[in-house]
Amino acid sequence: MTEKFIVLDPTLEVETTRKERAPRPAEIHTVGLLDNGKPNSDKVLKKVAEMLAAQHPGLTIHYYRKPGAYRPAPDSLLDKVATECDVALVGIGD
Repeated sequence: MTEKFIVLDPTLEVETTRKERAPRPAEIHTVGLLDNGKPNSDKVLKKVAEMLAAQHPGLTIHYYRKPGAYRPAPDSLLDKVATECDVALVGIGD
């Protein structure tokens, strides 16, 4: 006897819209480093901070951390980063 199986495809094609890049600032005085909360992202961002500080003396670097890796950053945190920094980088670990 032959058994029949139904095979389901768990992937989903998501429609995306292309967004314009933010304009580059003329000068960068403050960089925000946003830790996404995954393991080792703090180590990645620490190294990035060291490299930036060595290459750009006088640059101010702020460090931020999301409350958890699998939750989006709260609007209040994103607003704070946008207000306090000229540019921001997000660190992803693992």
